[in-house]
Amino acid sequence: MSARHPLLLDRTRALLVVVDMQEPFLRTIFERDRVIGHGRLLTQAALVLNSPVIATLQNAQRMGGLIPEIANLFEAQKPDVFDKMVFSCCGSDDFNKAIAQSGRRQVILCGVETHICVAQTALDLLHLGYQVHVAVDAVSSRTASRHQIGIEKLRMAGAILCSAEQAVFEMLYEASAPEFKAIHALVK
Repeated sequence: MSARHPLLLDRTRALLVVVDMQEPFLRTIFERDRVIGHGRLLTQAALVLNSPVIATLQNAQRMGGLIPEIANLFEAQKPDVFDKMVFSCCGSDDFNKAIAQSGRRQVILCGVETHICVAQTALDLLHLGYQVHVAVDAVSSRTASRHQIGIEKLRMAGAILCSAEQAVFEMLYEASAPEFKAIHALVK
């Protein structure tokens, strides 16, 4: 392989963070089905490509666990799931330790809410030196305007904006990869 642009995702350097995909939050999310569908795509693709998946829960005791649409994807390979009371995932020492121990420097974010937990996590990860990719079609907020404000702040801060499908095909890299058929089936 020839040298690739450093902003392209690489399955050996990337991991996926699924932020607070819990039913009480998703009930009122703008374009909920879009967020869940693209979050599922990213999660399934990460599992096919053997990229780590980390999930967070905001106050799990009160707000519950991951929605079944995401949780049911993990049969044999269970993700690290971190409960938090802070908005930024980086406020959790266990989360920070898991990211560091993964050895991955590219972080793909999906989940809710764009302008709160996703944005604060992205900004903190950028501050810690990670390359942060936000799948714009796999994040949202309670309103379209809050989602858009969050995206604008992320863009200004230096996060790399992408679509879920774009992220998946960057990690796949080539049609001759053994995982191509499985990935292609996910995006049909």
